[in-house]
Amino acid sequence: MISSPAKVSIIVPIYNAEKYLSLCLESCISQTLRDVEIICVNDGSTDGSQKIVDQFAERDHRIIRVIKENGGLSSARNAGIEAATGGLLLFLDSDDYISENACERVWLETLEAPTDIVVFGTSIFPDKPTANSWMYETLTKIKTKRYWAFEPAVLFSEPGAKPFVWRQVFRKAFLDEHKLRFDEDIKFGEDTVFQLEAFPHASHFAFIEDKLYHYRWYREGSMMAVANADPDSKIEKHIFMLEQITEYWQQQNWIENYGDWYLDWLLDFVMPDIRNLPKQKAEKHLLRLNTLLEKYNLEACWIDEPSPIREAYVKLIRSAKGKKTEKQK
Repeated sequence: MISSPAKVSIIVPIYNAEKYLSLCLESCISQTLRDVEIICVNDGSTDGSQKIVDQFAERDHRIIRVIKENGGLSSARNAGIEAATGGLLLFLDSDDYISENACERVWLETLEAPTDIVVFGTSIFPDKPTANSWMYETLTKIKTKRYWAFEPAVLFSEPGAKPFVWRQVFRKAFLDEHKLRFDEDIKFGEDTVFQLEAFPHASHFAFIEDKLYHYRWYREGSMMAVANADPDSKIEKHIFMLEQITEYWQQQNWIENYGDWYLDWLLDFVMPDIRNLPKQKAEKHLLRLNTLLEKYNLEACWIDEPSPIREAYVKLIRSAKGKKTEKQK
């Protein structure tokens, strides 16, 4: 273990990742910035992952081993945050890898000016099968830019802000100050929940176009692949996410200030998928959304007239409530 606090803590949650882990850890120990710590959180793996971690730890004293019972990705990341001593936190999934200059690049960026969150670019692999256009647009189109205060455009207009937390670096003192951790009740979409809770608290942001993260976008059996195979279940999990986020935003009084941006994002986030479901399956999700809109009076947030597509979304949500009332009669 290094004798003084690291400049960057790389947090690697690990669960049955023996097939990919060596590439991931090799990219960590090869960083051009030497003053890093590599926190490997074994989240109850049943394969040979821990053996690989132990082998790398023998090669490099900067590897810190955390072994815990299986609790899911959020639980593993939180354990990594608690173990971290670095000024900056970088989250690295165990089937991905980072460029050798990743830590140095983001650390230098934070020396330019005060920075709570750094967002950087991503490259996608493998080439076959080919990722869809949304993924390329979201992950590879980052433009270098700074924000000196939070404004809704940072979170809702910048393609780098959502939905993957592994292409962002957070100042640890910032997370600790606002008691920001991953919600361990969220099993899908935990990154987006974390981002929507963290970004409005921050005041200094750096977006850099450098592609420092290498994302294995396709892997059989991955959480994303499983979720996409069952759209009904995916939407159910997304609405649960929205319920948690909206409650947090209400507690922070952010709905009052940024509610128009938030409502637009909420509808665009979930409604296209709901409209692709058969009507019977869609109805239960629309009813939950109607409850959410009414509970927090979200429609009152719109400052300007909503666009026709958003008006159509709200009309569809209301219609589900009307159908339920008719059935009760």
